Amino acid sequence: MQELTFLTQTLSVIILLIICSFTQIISKKINFPYTVLLVIVWLILVPISNISIFSFIDDFQLTPNLLFFVFLPVLLFEWAYNINYRHLLTNWKAISALAIFWLLISSIIISLALFYIFPFAWLNIPYLVCLLFWILISSTDPVAVLSIFKSLWAPRRLTILFEWESLFNDGTAVAFFLVILWVILEWWQISTFTYFSWVGKFLSMLFWWILFWWFTWVLFSKIIWKINNNEEVEIVLTMMLAHLTFIFAELISIYIPFLPISWVISTVVASIVIWNYWRYKISPRVEVHMQKFWEFFAFIANSLVFILMWLVLSTIDIDFTNFILPVIIAILTVMISRLISVYIPIFTINFFKIEEHIPYSWAKLLSWWSLRWSLALMMVLLIPWVEDSDYEKILAFQKLVWWTYDFSIKDFLTVLTIGSIMFTLFVKAPLTPKLMKQLQLDKLHKLEEFEYEEWKILANFKIIEKLNLSYKKAYLTHVEYEELTVNYTKRLNESINNMKKLLWDKKDDSISLIRRAISLHALWIEKQYLKNLFYYNEIDEHNFKYILRKIEKQMERVEHDHLQLRKISKKDNDYDIFSNFVVWIYKKRSTDLDAYIRNRTRLIITRKVIKELRILAEIDFWFDKNIFEEIIELYALFNKNADEKRIKLFSAHKVTINAIESNLVNKSLLKLEEKVVKDLYHKEIITTKLYIRFMNDIENEMYIDLKKLV
Repeated sequence: MQELTFLTQTLSVIILLIICSFTQIISKKINFPYTVLLVIVWLILVPISNISIFSFIDDFQLTPNLLFFVFLPVLLFEWAYNINYRHLLTNWKAISALAIFWLLISSIIISLALFYIFPFAWLNIPYLVCLLFWILISSTDPVAVLSIFKSLWAPRRLTILFEWESLFNDGTAVAFFLVILWVILEWWQISTFTYFSWVGKFLSMLFWWILFWWFTWVLFSKIIWKINNNEEVEIVLTMMLAHLTFIFAELISIYIPFLPISWVISTVVASIVIWNYWRYKISPRVEVHMQKFWEFFAFIANSLVFILMWLVLSTIDIDFTNFILPVIIAILTVMISRLISVYIPIFTINFFKIEEHIPYSWAKLLSWWSLRWSLALMMVLLIPWVEDSDYEKILAFQKLVWWTYDFSIKDFLTVLTIGSIMFTLFVKAPLTPKLMKQLQLDKLHKLEEFEYEEWKILANFKIIEKLNLSYKKAYLTHVEYEELTVNYTKRLNESINNMKKLLWDKKDDSISLIRRAISLHALWIEKQYLKNLFYYNEIDEHNFKYILRKIEKQMERVEHDHLQLRKISKKDNDYDIFSNFVVWIYKKRSTDLDAYIRNRTRLIITRKVIKELRILAEIDFWFDKNIFEEIIELYALFNKNADEKRIKLFSAHKVTINAIESNLVNKSLLKLEEKVVKDLYHKEIITTKLYIRFMNDIENEMYIDLKKLV
């Protein structure tokens, strides 16, 4: 019997994955939201699962343990994986205002409004239950939002504001929910001390994760650096971090009651740390696969959780038609509170010029959009049910507040949450793209328009060069060459005409626009070559991060239409909290050897920038090429200064630096050897076994820290 149950559950998972996969394919074919289509699939699956031959479909059940300890860490981790903490530093006032106002205003409006309005719908709902619904509905689900934003080219800052507001809302919502649930479960033994205890637990969940995160960060960062260049183990380590952070935070909360930690915040912060710190420790081959791996894993988790949750909820013995009016009241209340909580902080920020101006078109979209499903439904599952140990406490609370309805508090909150989700999925989600187009938020901004046309010209120019080379080598016939050349020459001319029109339309600030675009391109080249040098251990981690921070700060300044360079004050350095924390942890002080490595690195990357900009300057982008010369002259000055400092340091430390240079020459030869071995392998001249042996030998020498050899 157990074997049969296991087989049917396995079959259930496989069938559901197949259904989700085909649903995803269809959603892309018809350009329809995937999650909305899954709800439609659920409506079809429910009656089908009642047929005896297909009854196995819902055999795989979504238990709270499976949800919280397997799927939720994956969803939280993948969501936060690409969040750049520096965006918080530059937008923290707006993000804090949006998150705080939403929590404060929504807590007052939603809970009080529902408490006083529900009686008109013949429902006398206790205030604590209304408060619990506010917490459920205050968590946002950024996954679906960000997918729409990306597909419609939403402004990056708008995406950043929503990402970070969601992060703060979700972490705080779970902490609030657990506290209010404790209040309900322990209502019979409340005292003055209990109130202080609840407040302490809430604050602990919000802040104690800092020490917990520091421990996991130090531990895992040390491990991943030791196992350099092992793809499988490095990917497994990220999985371990996601789940162990979640589980350890929960275990600490259970076994050390006075030190509860938010598992949501802990997992999300662990993911942010990997993207902002670990990604430079991860081997170059692994970094390519890491993003795809987490996207794939999150797709499976997201799909299974979504469809299984709806299958579980379909078993609730309650008539949804009796709750149409309460659901409408809840939806309208949430929309009004969201509108107020978005416009007040944005108006305040713009009026007092607290931070960079936020367009009111963004406010319309932020107030309209509030998709929520995963975390809200997950929190509903935390409310004890028949087989749970605390179910008697829920019954005692219902008796205490004279709950006389046929349905339980959990069922009531579930219905309201489902109703809000259905409205978002079937009304808000389909209308969001139309709203974005109406507000013209899907348009590229000035710099993006220029870069778009610039890259189109560059791409067509490179393709024509490639066609000429292929024709000379007889890879193409004359007819093919003529046809393709005419086609891509036509595209190139169209791109040049578009560039002319763009610069004419923006002639007042066209010079500034061109200079910003070229500067960003140069900084991007710097960053890429810096990463290459780090991957081959030609620069150690401390100095790599030192130069990288300077490049990223310059990129931010150019993006915000400021000068690329300025004197970095102490205040600017203190602004980068995370980087300064890393420096403080390691207490690393720069030496003359560090200065030599940094100047040698700058010499190399500035030389690469000059070389690539000179190639770009040969292409006719239909604007003044003197702007290229300005940037090239700037990098020539950087190159000269770096070389002078390098030579001066070399004269002072000849013996030590000679050892380093000797090692770096060896690394250059190893890179050449690596290229030759790969070429031999792709041409099938050497076997796979020999290829692996060669690559292992090369890597063992390549990834030795050059400073350890001194």
